[in-house]
Amino acid sequence: MVTHLFHTFSHSITMSLRLGALALTVLATSLGIAHAQTYTLSQDLSGSNFFSGFKYNASAVDFNNFGNVHFLSQADAVAANLTYVDSSGHVIVKVDNTTSGVGNDEFGRNTVYLESNQLMTEGSLLIFDANHIPFGCSVWPSLFTQGQVWPQQGEIDIIENVNLATDNRFSLHVGSDNCVQPSSAASNQTGTISTLDGSISNCTVTPSTGQNTVGCVVTETKPNSFGSGFATQGGGVFAALWDTTGITMWYFPRASVPSAIGSATTSPDPTTWGEASAWYPASSCDPGSATFGPQIITLYVDICGAFAGETSVFAQTCSQVAPNCSSLVPVPTNYDDAYWDINYLRVFTNAQNTPASVSGSATSPGGASATSSGAQSGSTGGSSGAAPQVVVAGWALAAAALGILSFLI
Repeated sequence: MVTHLFHTFSHSITMSLRLGALALTVLATSLGIAHAQTYTLSQDLSGSNFFSGFKYNASAVDFNNFGNVHFLSQADAVAANLTYVDSSGHVIVKVDNTTSGVGNDEFGRNTVYLESNQLMTEGSLLIFDANHIPFGCSVWPSLFTQGQVWPQQGEIDIIENVNLATDNRFSLHVGSDNCVQPSSAASNQTGTISTLDGSISNCTVTPSTGQNTVGCVVTETKPNSFGSGFATQGGGVFAALWDTTGITMWYFPRASVPSAIGSATTSPDPTTWGEASAWYPASSCDPGSATFGPQIITLYVDICGAFAGETSVFAQTCSQVAPNCSSLVPVPTNYDDAYWDINYLRVFTNAQNTPASVSGSATSPGGASATSSGAQSGSTGGSSGAAPQVVVAGWALAAAALGILSFLI
């Protein structure tokens, strides 16, 4: 009898503990306390091994963006000193700033178009640490990911703007009709939703016409996320999380980078990073395979083209420098600041993620395309709110959890 009573008591205690743990989990979820995913380092590209993670797409044709550039092969880029690792171990990717094209109306400046050898899939977290982003009148840098069929397999723009802009622009481009960013998303991000008319920001591109190539843009509001100010402050870190809850992106100035981010061996925990710069929730933009295929990580610099060279955009920051964009291209010294200085690019994956290798290039390379919304301006402001990576179950569940706890007590 004593043994039976002991087992009964032990069973009751065990069940109580299990119910209590369940109740606390439900309560934590309801109150916005997310359970951190465990991430494993998938790619660590830095220093001498950075370029081994990429191929140089010398055959890339800039059909979307119409840039004044020539993309070089790895051998030619290395010979021209456009890609290298400097004495401090920093990765340098740059535009040719020594060749003069004066007198040649069809001159295109040499640069590179880097595409990752490994695909990034849903469940991935990309972290990019840079000291310098290319800038200058006519300069159009971009770090983005895109599916192998564009825009049907989507595109995620992590770093992009043009000319002498000071604020980075995050955006998405998709080929399906199931991806928008409603104005309500602004309450869960610090960035500003930028649309032409202040309405819902539609991410859909029409492939046959190229309509809405702006995508759904969020402009960073923290100072110096782009341009000369970014370099002066010592750079910073950008991060992009793509999982079942949506697509979330952050920017951290150098002085505000979370200490845990710099580790290549520790599992990052985005739930501790605070509010995101840009949030595209799954409720309004499906992050699954219907919208986003496996992504190629792409890094390059364009010159002029449909964004930096667009008349109204160019005039915003460069009207006092030159009458038009193309007049700058032949002069090499205009590109002394057109370089990336990179500490590392890392990709982490969760347990459900299996990265794959790239079997070919994207069918239509070239980052986010033409825009007429301007290099910096936006229409609706972000405000403080719950961290976007948190899924809130609702106060009803919280009440239920409290009821269970009171019963146990």
